[in-house]
Amino acid sequence: MTDEQLAFDIEAMLHASAVEAAPGWSGAPLGFTAAYWPAVDLEAAHEHWQFLHKLDQSRTQSRMWHRAIAVPGSVAVGEHGFDLFTADLRCEPWTHGEAHGGCQCVGDLIYQAICEPDGWHVIAGDENTAVEGWHDHAFPGWRELPIVPARLRSVDQPGLSKAAKKWIAEHYPPPMQVVGAPVITERSNGGTRHVPGRSPWAGYDISHTAVEPNLRVSQRRSRAVSREPTRPPTASLGPALGA
Repeated sequence: MTDEQLAFDIEAMLHASAVEAAPGWSGAPLGFTAAYWPAVDLEAAHEHWQFLHKLDQSRTQSRMWHRAIAVPGSVAVGEHGFDLFTADLRCEPWTHGEAHGGCQCVGDLIYQAICEPDGWHVIAGDENTAVEGWHDHAFPGWRELPIVPARLRSVDQPGLSKAAKKWIAEHYPPPMQVVGAPVITERSNGGTRHVPGRSPWAGYDISHTAVEPNLRVSQRRSRAVSREPTRPPTASLGPALGA
């Protein structure tokens, strides 16, 4: 027996003892669930799964919810909260020999947006749709916002240009110029992801494809008029979205 094998065996015995001594689990399901659970409970369940399966291959095959990459979590936006989770329901590529389209896969990579103060969530087949669903909940009326023309975007620096911010200040209704509020910007075909933290108020920069996927801003300038949201969000807001 090599030293490496001996070390692994000892680690396995210590881990088995730790698992045996751990109290029974009573939190969120240790597997995929479509039911609502607070973000902290989903995180705890995922961590517990990783603990239980620390030394076997199923550690990465839990099908459980875990936080989405590159998206701030536990964000307060007025009376609402924002958390974004993802779950991988896809087959492993080596589990079947035929093309993906012909297999009986469990599902795909899916996303869940959560507003914990309201006990609300939405599950969607892609990140953008989940983000849009959360904005429908927290910022009703956002889909009526004017689209920031692509000509105002900065090509040599990230984020919104000074010209874009000025345009937004002039065209967006005051109830939508609050901490955490989104903007909608015209995008090229290859850059349509909704980006957190890039609005002037640290909210989402949403791609125009969410509201008008086939219409250029230049075609709708006459309609780029500010309209009040159907139910203005509270102006008493917490930490900025994306901060």
